[in-house]
Amino acid sequence: MQLFSAALFVTKAIIWLPIAIYVPALTFSQVSGIGVHTITPVVIAICTFYTTVGGIKGVVWTDAIQSIIMYSSLVVLMIKGTYDLGGISVMWQRNADGGRLNMPEVTVDPTVRMSVISVFVGGTFFKLQNTSINQPTIQRFMSLSSLNAIKQTLFIFSFGLTILYLCCVYVGLIAFATYHDCDPISTGLAEARDQLIPLLVLQVLGEFPGLPGLFVSAVFSAALSSISTLLNSLAAVVLEDFIKPNVRTSISERTVAIVMRTIVIAFGLSSIGLVYVVEKMGMVLQLSATMQSILYGPMLGIFTTGVLMPWINEKSVLAGSITAVITMTWICVNAQVANVTGTFRHTKLPVSVEGCDYEFDIGRYLNSTKEYESAHGSALHHISFLFYTMMGALTTIIVSNMATLVFGRNRISEVDQKLITPFLVKWLKSHNYANVETSEKLEMRAK
Repeated sequence: MQLFSAALFVTKAIIWLPIAIYVPALTFSQVSGIGVHTITPVVIAICTFYTTVGGIKGVVWTDAIQSIIMYSSLVVLMIKGTYDLGGISVMWQRNADGGRLNMPEVTVDPTVRMSVISVFVGGTFFKLQNTSINQPTIQRFMSLSSLNAIKQTLFIFSFGLTILYLCCVYVGLIAFATYHDCDPISTGLAEARDQLIPLLVLQVLGEFPGLPGLFVSAVFSAALSSISTLLNSLAAVVLEDFIKPNVRTSISERTVAIVMRTIVIAFGLSSIGLVYVVEKMGMVLQLSATMQSILYGPMLGIFTTGVLMPWINEKSVLAGSITAVITMTWICVNAQVANVTGTFRHTKLPVSVEGCDYEFDIGRYLNSTKEYESAHGSALHHISFLFYTMMGALTTIIVSNMATLVFGRNRISEVDQKLITPFLVKWLKSHNYANVETSEKLEMRAK
């Protein structure tokens, strides 16, 4: 199970790395005009260099500096963007008139992309895996001095992440208010939705030398922070789970350093070619969530069965997790195919080009309106991407419990209590731990 989980993490990292590289490359391309594929090798080279030289300490320090740059650029963009629009009231009114101030839809239909259930239930599962079983997160927690320090860090992280999301939402409101009567995607000024914010930055901050560069540096900071953390974690996982167990003699510190740096370089170079695939697969946010859910849903299920269901043995959970990976791969691949081919589309809110003061191809706008025609479906892969992690976890849990009928169960009384969540240990002790032990003895005698 350890090897299987490690393999899931490595696979997830290989899939996710080019997505993280593509985001800053796309932003820089929009601002500078330099091609995405020219920028990608430079991004990888820089990130690989400071990750191999600095290790986890270098990653943490650069992350801290990058976070400051990221927040600073967002604040500057929010203030200047609001000022250019004429104030918060104007921005709010334009978004209200354009139908952008919408709460998640109250419905039980799982195919609705942003419903109350998908956001609050599915979104909770998605963030749960990110903060509870994500190897880079756990690696950072383990570098802290105590459990209290970990809890404090988690609270600070959650608060900071919430503020960051609110800032991103506010920037989105500014973007629509700025282009409410001249949609740059419909006119060809931007090729994809992921290029809207870089375009907004050029328009809002372009008159001030250096400020567009500040925003680009913020996007690079966010991406490089994620990439360097993942590369460092990849090196640690490959070394600890795949190399050390197969080496009979002890490995010197110098050899460990060389091996880890080699792993970082190898994974960094391999992700360059995959950027070509990522740019053809639609919205970056949805793509990232989808690809992660293929593997992190089952991993969340593995972790949950481990700490909450001590009667499930390793063969049962292995069967459950393999089933979940296969199921989620089928769902996610079909969902991406439907998204790219247009056979399934979520409803898009209308845009306008009536206020454009520059020439553009009206035929492009007329063709783009077809994308706003929703194509509904009821297939399993048409459900909201926010449910994917939950589905992967539940599939693992359910199939693992069913597999105990074939592979048998653990004797709960023999399971190390340190491996079970504390509240379950207390419940077993105070209620039926003795009864469980007695029933297991009777079962053994019967056999």
